[in-house]
Amino acid sequence: MKHEPTCLEMFLTRLAFFLYGKSVYKDFADRIPLDGGERVLDFGCGMGTVAYYVAKKLPRGHLTCLDISERWLNACRKTLHRYGNIFYLQWESTALTNESFDVVYCHFVLHDISKNDLERVIPVLSKVLKPGGVLIFREPLSETAKISIIKRLIGQNRLLLRDNRIIDTPMMGNALESIYVKQ
Repeated sequence: MKHEPTCLEMFLTRLAFFLYGKSVYKDFADRIPLDGGERVLDFGCGMGTVAYYVAKKLPRGHLTCLDISERWLNACRKTLHRYGNIFYLQWESTALTNESFDVVYCHFVLHDISKNDLERVIPVLSKVLKPGGVLIFREPLSETAKISIIKRLIGQNRLLLRDNRIIDTPMMGNALESIYVKQ
């Protein structure tokens, strides 16, 4: 797995957040089924681009921002500094407990994970979802081979497809957005 982002990658993410925050990240956050009291996991939170909008929708809930990179987590802490209902975790599958989240989301993250690592990550994401919990992801449509792997692994882990759509995201191109529910 990739560990720390380059300065250029961080700059470009900040720029995209500033220029396209509402049309890319808020749009995705608005698609996440939330009532306000859920326990939510942002898997691969980066600087908190989606979490910024999700945190506002959880007045009675909790958001856990998880990333493999300490540098991204520090940037995320700065983005979300005004919220008190946020927990930050550096990736360790053992740090997550069984059936502890109502919602898990991944925004442009899973395609960057190797097939071997996905075979470890997807079962963990399924395991931490409560029954009836939702996994939602958005990935670049250009990554068809990786998307096939992701969908196969999700299906093998007792998650059923509830909704699928293809959207055009500014600067990122066409993307597949899928919502799965744990049986």
